[in-house]
Amino acid sequence: MSDMFRESEHLIHRVSLLTANSEILLKVLLKTLCIAPNLPTFMRSNSEIEELCIELLDTTTSILFEVVLCAAEHPTYDSNLNLSGTIQILEQNFSTFGVLFGKIVERGLHLVSRTVNPAGTLPLYHVFYLVEILSSNSSLCRQQLRRDHTEDVRYYCSNPELKIQRYSPLQTITIECIRKLLRHIS
Repeated sequence: MSDMFRESEHLIHRVSLLTANSEILLKVLLKTLCIAPNLPTFMRSNSEIEELCIELLDTTTSILFEVVLCAAEHPTYDSNLNLSGTIQILEQNFSTFGVLFGKIVERGLHLVSRTVNPAGTLPLYHVFYLVEILSSNSSLCRQQLRRDHTEDVRYYCSNPELKIQRYSPLQTITIECIRKLLRHIS
């Protein structure tokens, strides 16, 4: 799905795909993305399954990034494909989306906890763009971020320039997203 979005060079093609059939596809897609993988305790020790869950979370983050980016960059006020409509759909499913949002934040903190090479900046950017834009536009996301992740975000993200290698393609905008996020939790 995320590859399909990237293959559509023009934003209008992405938007028309998401708004087809009176935004039913968008609503179903967002509701489906809200379901975070939850493994029984006895399966968590299996490293292969853990890797698959991380891959699923990264893919979910990438697709959610593309949808939120389309909504933020192409506000169609007569449909749900605008940022407030997209966030409203996510908030309607916050019992499941809140779990996913927490896992996305934790994944971002894990990624930023070590030095990020140039190839690792794209998933890092996806995570922090999403977390920053959702926490700045959704009171539920902002409350959860402040309640559950404030200390970790401050600890791991205090000096993002030191974590992201110079000359990484997305270094500047990723650091900007992290700084905005730090302002949200202050």
